[in-house]
Amino acid sequence: MNFQVETLDTHEVRLTITVDDDLVNKARRDVARDLSKQLRIPGFRPGHAPMAAVIRAVGGQEAFDAEVVDRVAREVYPKALDEAGLDPYGPGQIEEVKSSPYQLIARVPLEPKVDLKDYKSIRLPVPQVSVTEEEIEQQLQFLREQNAIVQLVERPAEMGDLVEASVLVKLPATDQQILHIQPRQGLVLDVDREPLPGLSALIVGMSAAEHKDAMLTVPDDFDEESLRGKQVDVSIDVLRVSGRTLPDINDELAQAASSFSTLAELREDLRRRLTEYKQRQADQEFATQVLDAFTALADVRYPPAFIEDRLDDLLKDFKDDVKEVEGLPFEEWLKVQGKTEQQVRDELKPLAEQRGRRGLVMRELARAEGLDVSEEEIAAEVEFTAMRYGSRQSDVRKVLAREDARSALKNSILSSKVISRMVQIARGELETSVSANPPVEPETTAEAVAG
Repeated sequence: MNFQVETLDTHEVRLTITVDDDLVNKARRDVARDLSKQLRIPGFRPGHAPMAAVIRAVGGQEAFDAEVVDRVAREVYPKALDEAGLDPYGPGQIEEVKSSPYQLIARVPLEPKVDLKDYKSIRLPVPQVSVTEEEIEQQLQFLREQNAIVQLVERPAEMGDLVEASVLVKLPATDQQILHIQPRQGLVLDVDREPLPGLSALIVGMSAAEHKDAMLTVPDDFDEESLRGKQVDVSIDVLRVSGRTLPDINDELAQAASSFSTLAELREDLRRRLTEYKQRQADQEFATQVLDAFTALADVRYPPAFIEDRLDDLLKDFKDDVKEVEGLPFEEWLKVQGKTEQQVRDELKPLAEQRGRRGLVMRELARAEGLDVSEEEIAAEVEFTAMRYGSRQSDVRKVLAREDARSALKNSILSSKVISRMVQIARGELETSVSANPPVEPETTAEAVAG
């Protein structure tokens, strides 16, 4: 046996294996013998039918040759990979079989490779947060809304009222339900708070015990892209109409809405909490920017099969989301949307590539920086998670003791460590010298990072 390796620009190789005639002839004899044992061939005892009879029994020369190719490949393919020093990502695919000489030509996907480049030089401006007086006023207005005095009224609904109504919105063509508001939810008639633009205007003027059927055209800038520009059927049954009186913004509101005695104290607390919230948001956005900067700098190579595997995972999650959110089997959802599964895969591909590249960069940085997760850290995370479940702690611990759960916890902890290290580097908080910790190969990767 000898072989030739041709490097492809898809991070794959074309491996041509030339096989000795003796090995091929032996494979033919072995296949014929094994098939003659498995098949009932009239006139011959099991295992003793001649090759010609076996070939006829399996459906002809092509089917028999396929069995021979499989037998030869199992014999020579692993040896060729080993001798060529190839690190395959997954199974190769035989593209062609030649005779005289007998050759197997296989396309082999290679394990992804990442060169982080000079990642320690990455620096990004640290975000600064501030809270404006306008934002505090918005929070105070929200508190006014929460503490409004609500009184039942015997008049048609007006803007600003609280209406208890059953509202059902459907697509006319498919009768698919897209919105259902129950009376107990309550609906404030406010154009800035309505779940569907134009809904408040339909209810204004309606009284308790009144029914209305109407149609609405969904605006072109609606959040749900699939509904933009479409007409929907709206069915409204009003049960009660209540007027709302908003309290003044003063010390009395502070006392009613919080544990503070004065409006000044409430304002200061709102400023503090808003600052903390905005800082958390800024930190999350900064972490994403940092991850993207590391990913953009790195040279990341992977075969098509790597992205197909990421797509399989994404599509599975997408199908689960459709079933949970839309309440439809995925096949029915496809019919409603007028799409094929392949079109959905194509739409998900950019996200699969983004997550795949990010995950590979994170895995390589964990190796380069010597980041790993100890058993003690996993145990601490198990305890922290279990403590949140009160009387069910014991059951949660049992679930988290499973190998798949521990692996997921380890991956999550490692991902957090990697992101934290990236942020430290980008903020200039670490020296640019080589890490003091020796590099280790983490057992689990951080590929499943959220987009």
